[in-house]
Amino acid sequence: MQEFIQNQPGEKDARPKYNPQDGNAAVSGWAAFVLAAVVVVITYAVLDRLREINKVQSWMYYTSIVLALALGALLGNFLVRKMTRKRIKEQKRYYQLYGADWLPQEKREALQLDAPDGYQHGEWIETLEYWPCEARGAAVKGFRTFIVTSKEERLTGNDQSWGVLSAQSYHETIDRLFNGMHSQLFAADRALMPAEARQNMQRRIAALTQLPGAYVERCWERKDNRPPQLLWGFDLNRVIELSRTSFMAGLISEETAWNNILKTSAYAHALFDSLDDFYTNFRLGHAYWCNDFRLTNEKLKAHKSYNENCDWPIKKISWRKNEDPLPEVIQNACEEFVAFETRKNQHKEIKGFQQDNNEI
Repeated sequence: MQEFIQNQPGEKDARPKYNPQDGNAAVSGWAAFVLAAVVVVITYAVLDRLREINKVQSWMYYTSIVLALALGALLGNFLVRKMTRKRIKEQKRYYQLYGADWLPQEKREALQLDAPDGYQHGEWIETLEYWPCEARGAAVKGFRTFIVTSKEERLTGNDQSWGVLSAQSYHETIDRLFNGMHSQLFAADRALMPAEARQNMQRRIAALTQLPGAYVERCWERKDNRPPQLLWGFDLNRVIELSRTSFMAGLISEETAWNNILKTSAYAHALFDSLDDFYTNFRLGHAYWCNDFRLTNEKLKAHKSYNENCDWPIKKISWRKNEDPLPEVIQNACEEFVAFETRKNQHKEIKGFQQDNNEI
């Protein structure tokens, strides 16, 4: 496999590309000029001598000068790019901090679940951290071609998105996600919502996601002896997101993050048939959660862009179907939660003891 280099953080090209804004503009310009000038001067001196002794005609003389200029420019450009590969050099220096290399296939399969969103934002997808981070031992101000995010910045993001600022709150949120934080509500809606309200909800989230209304219905149903998908794509994806960012914030160990991410991957590869299948269900759950067309349309664009434009190595990984049994909460479609909500709903309808009721 090729050397371990990812995209430049914040960009979508598979590998970093030369950028004169990386602190090399002045040096690069002078180097290109000098290299081109050397070629032209040498060529001019040789041709001028040949013309003096009538060994070259005038048209050949001027044509050669033009070709020398073009060759000098190409040579200068090539050498400057070789001399100024700061982006690749800095990535390598960052990876040397902890010996990063291509991950085992199992871990790459797991991170592939986060790839469409990662591609949308130009995030790293071949490492546990999706952005160079202080948690890996990198100095926040130690690099020039990318920004190293600090633990405090990741904690701020965790707080704003999740309310997670400690290992305890991380584990509590992860447990809720593994128990179907959104899937259980979606399952209860099927059982308890009045028919008209449920149909309105189906139409709304189908419109938000630009998916067929029948797809929403199918997510409540069993298929080929497999449990309903509900919104497990959304719940499981958020386990990956929260685990990655909580590691970067210094709240959990790398081992803890990988344990939960790999568990997520095992469930996803058992319940869904492809990355498209998984991410489509993720988009449905996202629409159910946010109920906002601007946000859901961004997810649709991310899905399309990943499928049509992404050339990252992670995309080449084939979907491996997992035949291991799924946990009970997925197998029984959050049955326990639905039963609890049903009892609670019925309890609200009980009028209780009536003071004036004398009937036996």
